Amino acid sequence: MCAPTKKEGNAVSVGDATSSSASILANNAYNDRTRPSKDETKHIKAVTSTHSDIHRNTSHDLLWFLGPALICYALNTPILPIYSIGIARIISTRLTLTLHYLFVDKDNYLNKIPATQLQREGDDYLVGTMLHMYAQIPLQVLFPSMFFSDVSVIGPSAIRTFWSHIFFVEPLYYAAHRWLHIPENMKKMHGFHHLSISTLPSTSLVQNFHEHFVYIAVFGPAFFAPFAYYREMHWSIIGAYLVLFDLINAYGHMNIKYRHPIFTSKYSPFQYLFYTPEFHLGHHAFFRANYALFMPIWDHMFGTWREYRKTDTDRLLPANQQDFVFIGHNAGLAHFMTCPEWNVYSAYGPFRTFKYLPYQVEFMFCAAVAAVIRLFMSAYTCSRYMINDKLIGRVICICRTPIDYIDPKRYSTVNKDIVKLIRSQYDAHGTKCFGLGNLNKMKQLNDGGQLISDMVKADPYLKDKNIKVWTGDTMTAASVYHQIIDLPDFDSLESIFFIGANGKIGNAVCKHLLTTKPNLKIRIYSLSHTLDHPNVSYTSDLAELLNHKVVVIGKQLAPRKYNKALAPTRGAASKKGELTPYKCRLILDYTVPYTPINLRGIPNIQHHQIAVLETSHNESNFLKGHYDVGFGLEQHEIYPCHAGCIINTVIGRETDEVGEICVDDMMKMWKRGKELGLRNKPLPKA
Repeated sequence: MCAPTKKEGNAVSVGDATSSSASILANNAYNDRTRPSKDETKHIKAVTSTHSDIHRNTSHDLLWFLGPALICYALNTPILPIYSIGIARIISTRLTLTLHYLFVDKDNYLNKIPATQLQREGDDYLVGTMLHMYAQIPLQVLFPSMFFSDVSVIGPSAIRTFWSHIFFVEPLYYAAHRWLHIPENMKKMHGFHHLSISTLPSTSLVQNFHEHFVYIAVFGPAFFAPFAYYREMHWSIIGAYLVLFDLINAYGHMNIKYRHPIFTSKYSPFQYLFYTPEFHLGHHAFFRANYALFMPIWDHMFGTWREYRKTDTDRLLPANQQDFVFIGHNAGLAHFMTCPEWNVYSAYGPFRTFKYLPYQVEFMFCAAVAAVIRLFMSAYTCSRYMINDKLIGRVICICRTPIDYIDPKRYSTVNKDIVKLIRSQYDAHGTKCFGLGNLNKMKQLNDGGQLISDMVKADPYLKDKNIKVWTGDTMTAASVYHQIIDLPDFDSLESIFFIGANGKIGNAVCKHLLTTKPNLKIRIYSLSHTLDHPNVSYTSDLAELLNHKVVVIGKQLAPRKYNKALAPTRGAASKKGELTPYKCRLILDYTVPYTPINLRGIPNIQHHQIAVLETSHNESNFLKGHYDVGFGLEQHEIYPCHAGCIINTVIGRETDEVGEICVDDMMKMWKRGKELGLRNKPLPKA
């Protein structure tokens, strides 16, 4: 938990990805009246940090969390107070994050937290809580009556702690906060917190490691002062104070505006006695104003108070507007773990794999959870995003899990759920454009969306509503095709091995490859022969992939099949690049979700995910908001099927895009995507 290690590279300036004064001036939360001037922000660029020269290793956090138990056992001091307080603080923090995302961030597409900030805060937001657990141990040993006085002191101790906070902690914090803003201290410590311009509730807990000890000294008098005078205190009051403190501190870092006159009128005493989120957000905007903890009176007294008004939510499109819906579903337990409602810090990056949990067990568990959820709802509304500055898209997941797409007996129910969702969204928002995500357009399920299109046209309510149903597979096929032809040695490539070529995406890709490169030989792993071409051949032996330099995967297979097929190469070469009797060097995989193949002991073969688009967020305003969370992707990335449906919405496509892929449309769709700033995510360099 606490052991930072040196990180190589340049120091990071205050403000993270938006560290320059120019970018802070452009922050979307400002308006002309509250925007800081250049003079007020010119110091920001000059604050080059040393606090960012460390990177905390999080792999042993569970051991750090369990550490106090061992120490308490060795010192024979009670463990219950320490873990009761620690766990209560962790639960309250996580619950606050969940509620904040659900009711604030999920629909605010103008406030998108950078992935670098999420990574940094996710590594550190619980450090202070665990440090306090360790700090409590010596206090319990040295001052037992501070924690274990008779329960009759709980009431009086609560009152004393309240007044101690007001008369000791508030002025101490104001003074300490001013001290932390001295340039030298900002560089060493407090700048780490101010890397966050836009904040989350848990940003309040993210501090430089050494700064946590400053706050232990500042906040400790809340309960240490009354104990020193009365010689009595109870651990439940200390715990309640810390939990309540965390919640109020988190409130100050929420991206909300609360402007009731009781807190904003100059005639109201509450303007001076209790803060609003905009007060502390102003501190993150101005840096040299609004230093107080919870009571702005100290800034009014010392002339550091400044008005700040958050305006980004004023520019959101109407809440009821919804022009396009992308219909998703649950993809397993790992998918649950990446939902920002569960943990906003895990919203980006690849799905975690549960290698010690059999897929059957995982899918059965997810199916049971979904069955309970369906008692209350048939679909779950996910993130909202803006398209081309005028349209609104949203991801909505039906409450279905992988097992519903494995068992043919459930196909009819899944298709009915999709049509039910289409009907409800048209009824509520007038939405006419719908995209089918991942398995919701599976050939076995509904013939690539064709059955959904037919069901909509036959529905008595929807048949005359001009509903459009799209799969976006044309864009996926175009993405896969260009990923292959953009390989550095494609011109000299003689053959490829294709797994899943009989699917509609693989079929379209193969047809176009054979048109643009007639001499290319394609070896397809399948028992079904669907492509009739002299350069196309079939095999049922997966091990033949070793005979081809490039392998393309468009169908998920059991990991054991790959382990068996690749077995001859393990240990065949000890160094990357060393020659072996096998040709295979590159495996390109467009299956979703992407599951890495075990290549341990095979340094000559690389396995990469393809068919992922980057959105050029710095160059284009095509997409804004959380269109990219919970998909197992990095920030500002999108699957081409999702992007293809969005493009159809933008161009006003009036026909369905279901069933087989029109090869001629692939290049047209790709051209439109490039014009909107979309491009394939480059493959990592060897």
